[in-house]
Amino acid sequence: MRFTVVGCAGSVPGPDSASSCYLVEQDGYRLLLDLGTGSAGPLQRYCAPEQVDAVLVSHAHIDHYFDLNALSYLRQRVGAAPLDVYGPANLPAALRWTDEALLRLHTVTPPGPLALGPLAVRLAAVEHGMESYAYRVGDALCYTGDTAPCAELDKLADGCAVLLAEACGYEADSVPRHLSAADAGLLAARAGARLLVLTHLRSWLDHDRLLAEAAAVAGCPVVLATPGLRLRA
Repeated sequence: MRFTVVGCAGSVPGPDSASSCYLVEQDGYRLLLDLGTGSAGPLQRYCAPEQVDAVLVSHAHIDHYFDLNALSYLRQRVGAAPLDVYGPANLPAALRWTDEALLRLHTVTPPGPLALGPLAVRLAAVEHGMESYAYRVGDALCYTGDTAPCAELDKLADGCAVLLAEACGYEADSVPRHLSAADAGLLAARAGARLLVLTHLRSWLDHDRLLAEAAAVAGCPVVLATPGLRLRA
């Protein structure tokens, strides 16, 4: 399985990155974890729009789903089949349109699992003040989405090889309903993860400080997500 960071900025696009979007590839199958604001452009560096097989949306905030519109338009231009999109029940209302010629929307229900091509996906309902999910792709990857620390996230992350976790603030000044960098590090330690990748990086924060706070408690290597970062698991 190959994993590529397409966008990793938190809340809004930053000067160097689109909002959250991550490409997972296995045996020719291409799955996106989120498709946030501005991500459909850089996505084309890694695959053609019509090559995307499915999208998993963690929750209906625009920095996690907004470029479904742009990707649908690009796919329509080349006559691609409707795109399968899996996400919370409130996603269709957030999109404000549900043209089945472009998108096939599927409501996810925990605990799953979902069989998406060769990928086995599990999900957990997490705590973000709205319907929100974290996703586990096989044994290799766990993506937190946006969430406060919670027991369901701990269960989902347990034993993962790579933990892709938001780092939305500092330990001393954490943001409600989000993980701080230290929270992400502690989650990695509890899960026994082999690598922690910090994402949802707000452009106005000191990313080196986030990295240091997570690394102090993670018990495994920690890196910052950057557009174009590619890992194999």
